[in-house]
Amino acid sequence: MLTTLARETSWQIRIYLRDRVAVFFTFAFPMLLLFFWSRQEEDPLAITALVAGLALAMAGYAGLAMGMAAAREGGVLKRIRSTPLPLITHISARLLAAGVVGVLAVGLTLGVGGVALGLPVSSGRTFGLLPGLLAGFIALGSWGLVVGSLAKTAVAASYLVNATLLPMFLLSAAAQRGVLPDWATVILPWLPLQSLFVVIRQTIAADGLPLFPLLTLLAWGGLGLALAAWRLSRPM
Repeated sequence: MLTTLARETSWQIRIYLRDRVAVFFTFAFPMLLLFFWSRQEEDPLAITALVAGLALAMAGYAGLAMGMAAAREGGVLKRIRSTPLPLITHISARLLAAGVVGVLAVGLTLGVGGVALGLPVSSGRTFGLLPGLLAGFIALGSWGLVVGSLAKTAVAASYLVNATLLPMFLLSAAAQRGVLPDWATVILPWLPLQSLFVVIRQTIAADGLPLFPLLTLLAWGGLGLALAAWRLSRPM
C-alpha cells in the first residue's frame, strides 16, 4: 500500500513539473511578484510571507483544483475506479504531490527573501513553520479538491480558482498597504490565505505560532476535507 502510494506520488510530482504553466505560476510568478513588490514596500518580511502563502496556494489550491477537474473531464477518475488502484490512493498521491511542490515553492520564496531581502531565515525558524504550513496546506488543498470535484472542466476550475484566490490575495495585499476597506477588516482574519500569511510572518519573526490563525486554518481544513470526502464518494 505504501509502496503504491509512494510510486503514485512520484508520478504525480513528475506530471506537475512537466506542466510549464503550473511551474511558472507556482515558482516563477511568486518570485517576480516578490521582486517587484519589494521595491515598493518597506517591510520585506510581510511581503515575503504573503508571497510564500500565495506560492503554497498555487500548488495546494489552484494546482489540485485544476488537476482534479482535468482528470474528471478526461474520464481518468472513472477509469481508476475500474482498476486495482484504489481511488483514495490516487487522490492521496495528488495531495502529497501538491504538498511536496508547495513546500518547495515556499522554501524557494523564503530562501530568495533571505538572500535578496535580508530576512532572518534560519533552519530553526524554517522547521518551526512546518505545523503552520501543514495546517495551511490542509485548508487550501482540501478546498482545491472540493473545487476540482465541482468543476466539470479544467477551464471552469480555473475560473473558480481565480474568483476565490485573487480576491483573498488582494484583500491581504490591501491590508499590508493600509488601504483595506472597513467592511473587509471584519472578514479578513477568517480567510485561509490571510491566516496562512500571519502564521508564516510571525513564525519567521520568532513571535511564536499564532493560535487564532492556526485554528482558522484547521477549521477551514476540517470543513474542506468533509466536503471533499462527500463529493469524491459520489460518482464523478
